Amino acid sequence: MLYLLMYMLALVASLLPTYLKNINNQYYRSLGASGAVSAVIFAGILLDPANKIYLMFIPIGIPGFVFGPVYLLISAWLDKKGNDNINHSAHIWGALFGIAFLIVAGFVSGNYNAIEEFANKVRFYFN
Repeated sequence: MLYLLMYMLALVASLLPTYLKNINNQYYRSLGASGAVSAVIFAGILLDPANKIYLMFIPIGIPGFVFGPVYLLISAWLDKKGNDNINHSAHIWGALFGIAFLIVAGFVSGNYNAIEEFANKVRFYFN
């Protein structure tokens, strides 16, 4: 149930920055749920950073804690480049929302420190 709430809120949170940036641009179009999907993926990375992520046609899994920053850097670069009609900004904001949502949810519940657990799992990965 918590993931559904996060997904629904991420739909809005990931598109809002782009909407506000292009509010007066009548020719700008953006549609999709990829920002909300990014929120779920990055929440999953926060929960299990050692879990491997596989990309199509690449048979080698990439640990989530490596994939996440690389994905964000590539998305930021492509967003700045801005010539492919993909809302990379939604991917970035969705990813950040998913991370922030889990941190806040853990804090509110009082018994889960998402950042500490993430760091412990990454340390364990190298031991």
